Amino acid sequence: MQNHLWRYIGALAAVTAVVGCAPQQVTAPPQPLTITNLSKPHVMAAAEDVLADMQFTIEKADPEAGYIRTRPLRGGQFFEFWRSDNASSYQGAQSNLHSLQRTAEVTISDVPGGVRVDCAVGVRRLSLPENDNVTVSQSAAMFTTGSASLQELHVNPEQAAGMEWIELQPDSALASRILERIRQRIAAKG
Repeated sequence: MQNHLWRYIGALAAVTAVVGCAPQQVTAPPQPLTITNLSKPHVMAAAEDVLADMQFTIEKADPEAGYIRTRPLRGGQFFEFWRSDNASSYQGAQSNLHSLQRTAEVTISDVPGGVRVDCAVGVRRLSLPENDNVTVSQSAAMFTTGSASLQELHVNPEQAAGMEWIELQPDSALASRILERIRQRIAAKG
């Protein structure tokens, strides 16, 4: 039993080291979607439906400008199997290791012969300074306090002053997934 526990801990440490040290996967920006058989309002409605299905909350929707922006959505965790905002294994690992937020922006514009749909997904990571003068016995409280059964974010005033969201590389894989779902939604209705 003891031997299996050490193997499990060793394997977990190795996976954490590999995922934590792996370089970010850089993907090309998604190709815009061109729709020829629908008007801008219909495509806008389909895009809003897709974003809502993916758990995003619409912050701004301007039908005249053809612009949709969502509120930041916290990254899905491994046990949230219904979430679809982790478009790659790398993004899934990052969401489980860090506090991430993603914001989607969809732009719909008229082009000759149809409508063009572009999508960009911004990613931010929470940077929280650690508490000073933490001993080994207090290591669980290095960043925040809480109990073993319930972890809550309680920061002291010095930490709150240094806490910030850091902009990361755009999530092109999620932007491509959103565009593909918009295409599928439009094809299913057509």
